[in-house]
Amino acid sequence: MEAQTCERSRVPHALPTLPVRVFEDPKSLISKDSSLTWLCLYNTKELNLILVNSLAMWQILTPILIVLLSSDVAFSGTVVGTASFSGEAPAMPAHKTGRYKKACGPEVVNDALIIENKKLANAVISLEGKKLKTKPGEYRLDQVGCRYAPHTIAMPQGSELKIHTSDPINHNIHTYSFDNDPINIMFTPDQEEYTQEMEEPEIVKVECDLHSWMAAWIVVTQNSYFAVSGKDGSFTIPDIPPGKYQLTAWHEALGSLTRDITVGEGELKVDFDFSEVATEASKK
Repeated sequence: MEAQTCERSRVPHALPTLPVRVFEDPKSLISKDSSLTWLCLYNTKELNLILVNSLAMWQILTPILIVLLSSDVAFSGTVVGTASFSGEAPAMPAHKTGRYKKACGPEVVNDALIIENKKLANAVISLEGKKLKTKPGEYRLDQVGCRYAPHTIAMPQGSELKIHTSDPINHNIHTYSFDNDPINIMFTPDQEEYTQEMEEPEIVKVECDLHSWMAAWIVVTQNSYFAVSGKDGSFTIPDIPPGKYQLTAWHEALGSLTRDITVGEGELKVDFDFSEVATEASKK
């Protein structure tokens, strides 16, 4: 049946008249033999007001619904802070390279404890708790200038560690671990990278069997929510689902500190002063 023509009622120009069609029998949509029957609903002031208001409401609600149904990042928090050592830090003399000075230089910086203006570098800050996902990735460890770079590297479990060498001399990288397969490989100049999956969370020490001063640390975490403090001591862990967690800061020479935190929307500031570790140790 052909659609009938609807007469338009007189309405103000500010309210557009909108033709509306209603199916007489919704079942006819899925029937092969039935024809579509249309009914006209005549426009009235009241009908136009309802339609215009409904359209306006949908224009307001649509972006809100998009945000509500989007990823968890829209409802995430960020932990920021600073790692520091406010006490009297011991001096860390540079390493003398001896007979390797031609390739390595006369001395190499001691990376075990880097403190500038009370700010601590190379502290690993990691989060533990429920709802924290793991996204494995690829992480690079280089041997350059007879040092490991970076000195401290963190990665989530299941990630691939890619080891390179940029030095003109041999190195023998040797890792010490319990839950991950150890690495004990000779690297010659221009050797291709070596890749190994770090399967389990733990702290792994790295040394060079040919150069006693060379050391690094690999911190394999339970999830992807971690950071390593920079030279200014700062760190940031973004996109954290709201909830209660334990936040732990670890440093190779100073030990660890743990805070119970509650993450909501927005930014949460948490600072770690590693002089507290020494204070607690002196009380025991």
